[in-house]
Amino acid sequence: MNEYREIVSEILRTAGGGEAWIEMDLSGFLTERCTGCGHSVDVAAMAAGLHWLVEHAAACAVRR
Repeated sequence: MNEYREIVSEILRTAGGGEAWIEMDLSGFLTERCTGCGHSVDVAAMAAGLHWLVEHAAACAVRR
């Protein structure tokens, strides 16, 4: 069974044409996600996740 997750940030288009965002599960845990490079990593706080999101979207040139 898939766990419910909600996107809690803007979805940004990456340099390579993918999409990146921050999502939260029902327990409040945050995850950074990118469809371009496949990045999927837990993040401790929203501020850190948003910092990653802005920098990653501009730099990620990978597209799957």
